[in-house]
Amino acid sequence: MEVVRGASSILYGSDALGGAINVISKPAPTTGVDAFEVGGSASTQYYTNNNEWAVALDLSAAQGNVGWRVGAERRIAGNYHTPDAPTFSETKEGGTFGDPRYTGEVPFTNFEQWSTYGQVGLQGAFGTLQLYGDYWSNAQNFLLPAGGTPGQTPFPAAGLGQNLEHSNVVLKGNIVADGFVLKPRLSWQRSIRQSGAPGTNLGDIRDGGGLARFDYPLDLKTDIYTGRLEVAHPPIGSLSGTIGAEVQHQDADTRGPAELQPSARTWNTGVFFFEDLDLDPITVSFGSRLDVRTIDAVENERTGDPDDLENTYTTLSGAVGASYAFGDGVAIATNLSSGFRAPSVFELYASGVHGGVAAFQQGNPDLEPERSYSADLSLRVRRDRVTAEVTGYVNAIQNYIYLENTDRERVVSNGDTLSVFVANQTEALIPGIEATVETSPLPWLKVGGSAAVLDGTGDGLGADEGDDGKLPLLPANTVRGFVRWVPADTGPLTNSQVELSLKRALDKDAAGRFEPFAQFDKLDTEGPNPSFGTASTRAYSVVNVEARTTLALGLGAPLTVSVGVDNLLDETYRDFLDTYKGYALSPGRDVQFSLSTSF
Repeated sequence: MEVVRGASSILYGSDALGGAINVISKPAPTTGVDAFEVGGSASTQYYTNNNEWAVALDLSAAQGNVGWRVGAERRIAGNYHTPDAPTFSETKEGGTFGDPRYTGEVPFTNFEQWSTYGQVGLQGAFGTLQLYGDYWSNAQNFLLPAGGTPGQTPFPAAGLGQNLEHSNVVLKGNIVADGFVLKPRLSWQRSIRQSGAPGTNLGDIRDGGGLARFDYPLDLKTDIYTGRLEVAHPPIGSLSGTIGAEVQHQDADTRGPAELQPSARTWNTGVFFFEDLDLDPITVSFGSRLDVRTIDAVENERTGDPDDLENTYTTLSGAVGASYAFGDGVAIATNLSSGFRAPSVFELYASGVHGGVAAFQQGNPDLEPERSYSADLSLRVRRDRVTAEVTGYVNAIQNYIYLENTDRERVVSNGDTLSVFVANQTEALIPGIEATVETSPLPWLKVGGSAAVLDGTGDGLGADEGDDGKLPLLPANTVRGFVRWVPADTGPLTNSQVELSLKRALDKDAAGRFEPFAQFDKLDTEGPNPSFGTASTRAYSVVNVEARTTLALGLGAPLTVSVGVDNLLDETYRDFLDTYKGYALSPGRDVQFSLSTSF
């Protein structure tokens, strides 16, 4: 997992506005000789909080320069549990700070998952070729805030069933030719999101022998076809780098009667280059990318003017950066970069109930692409006993897209009323500081910590009473620390460690009516329909502990065992980015057991 920080549109195009997570598959195994070799691994996990089981098996084989790998994982979980705390129905006469609607066992949070993959690869003097495919599915229930009568104790719960699937097939290579390295890549992805109507919950996975499937009113299928070619050229003096081109087609198909967004076709074509100039001890990096993106939506009964259903965006991105190595493992680096993100089909044309934010959402076909201009400065230390980095950055985003609570309400099919959220744009400024440090004062002891401070404001977001100009959906500021004991190997025990970690999240206020779930930041104990829950969150601390070791049993298959506890002190809290924060607490104590082996 490669985390690329900062605007990364040059290499990854739209959506890499603030960075990217590059998932790099393992190369297929090879033996280098004609012998046939096999291997694999197996693991199992158990989590007490939601009675979750997981079992995984991976197998590999290789003969000469050809290798295969396949694997599968099965995961089944019940409802999660929060600490036992008073609910709003119990404290509404004198409740404070949005007491939750649900505590203890949170209904309709069970799920079951399948994950499988297969891989075949060829390696030779020409380079490598690899064909990789994976499939993931998740059938789950989703707890809704609606359901029941506020005066009832306890509140009857309501949920809906959801089915999520993702398929991925990739053919890629690294081909060496006269000093050039060609990196062709062809891929197909399919994403399916299906959601039932309120009350159409999936069956109990314990008693029903599996989650039931049915016709889903909300049924979204998206196919993405991508062709990409990168060419790494031979060094030209101190200059080395890559040029490339990419073509992508997205086919978004809305199936079922609940057309939350229309079907649409998207084409994106991009050309780019990225170069490194080695001027030891200074390294300079620079690059640019040009993209043309067209989105064409299919008219339906909810779309507006047909002339608004086609949007074309042409964007230019660029970046330049430099690093200076002082010696003794100390370096300083700075970057200036620009990136972009084109509006999604959902942001442009949505019109319907979105259960994920308990609101009626409307798109805006006049949205412009988001444009990011960022600068950062970092100091890095890499020495024998200490690793540290501190980075300050500022990100100015033109046409930042957010959801605005219009303070209007709309009656939906079941007679309930939901807040109306509309996609809008502002000029945003996001500054922040991140710092990490890890040190080994003794051979058997490691200590480390990190901190992240983030702010964000938008022009015009503080015009109304109760709004302070803050951007929505920004995480709370956090401080983390850990202490890790690493004893020396002894007898059959190797790679042992015990770690105690702490996360401290600070208070975080919702961005007024611009925050998703802002409707929950109201505590009206005197009205006919008193409110519950919260969009803002209070500071909290969570302590985690984990112990692991590897047992050498003399059978050629070492066994790794770990036991951990998340939220050791059973802290009552709500994380600011928790989807359920409006009406339920975050999970309580969770004891985790894990066994794994390789052969």
